[in-house]
Amino acid sequence: MSGIPLARSTARTLAAATLALVIAGGAATAVAQTATQITTGGVTGTYYMIAAPLANYINENSKILRVSPSTSGGGFENLRRVESGQAQFGMTQPETMSQAWNGEKPFDKPMRNWRVIGVVTPPMANHVIALQKDNIRTASDLKGKTFAIGAPGSGSTMAMSLFLDHAGMKNDVRIRMEGHQDYPSQLLDGKIQAFSRLGSVPAAVVDEVAASRPINLVDFGPELDRSKFLDKYPFYQKVVVKAGTYKGQDKDVTLFGNAGFLIAHKDVPDELVYEFTRLAYSDGAISKVNMAFKGANLNRANPLEGNIGPLHPGAAKFWNELNVKVPDAALK
Repeated sequence: MSGIPLARSTARTLAAATLALVIAGGAATAVAQTATQITTGGVTGTYYMIAAPLANYINENSKILRVSPSTSGGGFENLRRVESGQAQFGMTQPETMSQAWNGEKPFDKPMRNWRVIGVVTPPMANHVIALQKDNIRTASDLKGKTFAIGAPGSGSTMAMSLFLDHAGMKNDVRIRMEGHQDYPSQLLDGKIQAFSRLGSVPAAVVDEVAASRPINLVDFGPELDRSKFLDKYPFYQKVVVKAGTYKGQDKDVTLFGNAGFLIAHKDVPDELVYEFTRLAYSDGAISKVNMAFKGANLNRANPLEGNIGPLHPGAAKFWNELNVKVPDAALK
């Protein structure tokens, strides 16, 4: 599939992938499949846990498309990679779409080379975890504490930065930003007093820490209401984690977050995005993903709820065939 009219880096990536297939398996295989990359998150995070079995299913069932998942810092880095053509597919959140489209921090210029495919997670929550001994029960208790807000380039980092700034707490908290994988051990060793991880409910990282020590899942409800954070940033919503979801959690806890979406570079050919969409939202893919990870939401019935970005034509074709209403994009 060389000669596809893509952004230069995307074209180089796909051309190189096709050449690799020729070398590995002969011309017939190269004609049959085009290799692509989907950028996700950390290996224990929601995006990667969904993308790995999803890519496996697509690879087993497509004659024209091959998808390889790659790790990343999360939604912000994913959008940058798709924007540049370094990856053809990715996963991100609505606030990232808005900031990228409008060239708002952490982006230094408008980024508009991406298009939406459909929803991939239910509303993900920014889980903030602390050890019970530190008596951090609500967001206001984070004042004076060392708080690891997320990995650089992650949705968790941006969400917490926005919240702390809006709530007037940014100067009252010792903020850390490092790789997600380090936070559980740092919390248990006393190097930090709380950390944030964006993910579906239930989140494996909460269970991981709770298995070692009694924890608190920090409640953001009072500060969300007091600061009117959700009025300022309507692409977030409250996420109520029911009592008993996690070990030692004896009451409902209010967090905030939003759903994750699949995106593609705008110049990935319509037929490849159509194929990706058709397979990703098939019964077989949904079953395979759900067997591996319970936090996915490959929802064929309402795949664009909460989306604010423009749709890729290849995805739009599939949703139109299913008589799914395709709303006008909020970002224009």
